[in-house]
Amino acid sequence: MLLLLMPAQVRAQPVQVMGHGPAELPADRCGEPARKSGNGSHQVTLSLPGLAPVAQDILAHHGIRATWSGSGQQLRLELHLDDVQNLRLPEGSASTLYLPRSSGRDVMRDRRSRLPQLWSLDDATVVAADMAYDIRLPGTGATGVAPVLQTDLSQLPDYRPVKLYGDMFSGFAAVALERVPGSGSAPHRIYAIAGTHVFEHRDFRSWASGLTFGRAQFTSTAALEMIRDAASYARDMRGGGEVVLTGQSQGGLVAQGVGYMLQAYLDASPAMHHLVQVVSWGGTGAQEVIQRMIAEARSTGGRGISLDLERHWAASAAGYGDAAAVWSVLLRQWRGIRPGDEAASIRSTASRMRVLGYFFEIDLFARAGTFLGMAMAFPTELILPGGCDLTVLETLIGTDGGTFGVRLESHFLKGYRRAVSRGATAVARPAMPAKWPWVTELLPATELLGMAWLKTLYLDGPAATPENWQRCLAAERWLTRENRFCAEPFWPGCMPDPDEARWCLIRDSAGPQRSQETAAQADRGDATREQN
Repeated sequence: MLLLLMPAQVRAQPVQVMGHGPAELPADRCGEPARKSGNGSHQVTLSLPGLAPVAQDILAHHGIRATWSGSGQQLRLELHLDDVQNLRLPEGSASTLYLPRSSGRDVMRDRRSRLPQLWSLDDATVVAADMAYDIRLPGTGATGVAPVLQTDLSQLPDYRPVKLYGDMFSGFAAVALERVPGSGSAPHRIYAIAGTHVFEHRDFRSWASGLTFGRAQFTSTAALEMIRDAASYARDMRGGGEVVLTGQSQGGLVAQGVGYMLQAYLDASPAMHHLVQVVSWGGTGAQEVIQRMIAEARSTGGRGISLDLERHWAASAAGYGDAAAVWSVLLRQWRGIRPGDEAASIRSTASRMRVLGYFFEIDLFARAGTFLGMAMAFPTELILPGGCDLTVLETLIGTDGGTFGVRLESHFLKGYRRAVSRGATAVARPAMPAKWPWVTELLPATELLGMAWLKTLYLDGPAATPENWQRCLAAERWLTRENRFCAEPFWPGCMPDPDEARWCLIRDSAGPQRSQETAAQADRGDATREQN
């Protein structure tokens, strides 16, 4: 519903620039008319019993008013939020089950981690997840152009970007942020993954990947390259550190898939490694789609991508061989799982990581799929904007949208960042969110649709560029829509057409395929280690 609604909302009331002055937003919360209206600001008081042990430490770093009371191990907190908008909050689901706060103690103080303040790390990941949306991938009509990060790096002054990842087929985009040495924390990297591009820089590849429940992205060549790099960093016991994967919405879903695959890849080697963590924001659960990925990989050995594309990338894509080697290791791991034990195996692998997901109970996206780790729910009141803040819906169409607008706000990173700035990680409660089983039941149909859409976007874009045609004409054989077997450029349909975007894919390269060579080397290396 969100994907269908947003384009219509943007067309309905765009922001207009009057004369040479600055652009005026449709709603002004600090203006005089708004102050006199019934939607003025007020104060919210939250009374929260049984807080997490780190609550007082977290709230001490935020500029809010708090009153503490209690004795023994029971603490009670009154959290006062001043000057918040008087918006009506939607109701959550009665099926959401809240767990005792003690059940979330291990994820806030995980003894496997060398980072003493994990809540500080979690607060940093919500900013990193937001920064990932500022990665600009080359358009579908360009090839050979590296992704670019267009963001304000001062948002995370203690981190520096070390590498960008981008996939031309699935739209996968991620940035690796490394903790700056000497900043007072153990070494670690945050791998932030972008979700669906709905507003700015709309990219339909991310929309199509969403139909596959993120599977097209976390099995992409770029994601497999990121797994290789992250594993190398985690296994470096001297110069490396912990690996944290994060993202919001679809980015949080993909972070679970990549995190699971990274841990399975690390488990294939007896070498020691640092802890792997996943911190998801407003993301759905990934267990069901991971199960489907494993089942298909064990049956066909593939990633769910057509063989025509796999052959083309094996002959032309830089880094494909390394990605294929990672996939080969994972495939051997999955073939060792006994039939019927897939879900238990996934949960066992996830238990060797720290997997944490933050969500608002009113966020509908949290009701799809089974989350791999501990889910922590924020109090709904923390979503309320300040007196001068604009909600996402207000920015788009000039009205708060009632309870629907607040529900949307509870999913977007703007709402999560606002809540975290108020100390939300201190008062989050372990919970099992209400679920919609019918969403994952649609997976077989939506995966087919999403993969077909992605292939169409790729063939009409990168596969039809002059650079790609140069690679095809240099190969032994290639194929096009007009001719499925090309060996000479003068054959009908075997040359680019200046009047249309004709695509080509390499069928056989002039030299040996790098992926086969690398996979064979990996197989020999694994066999040698097993003998030793």
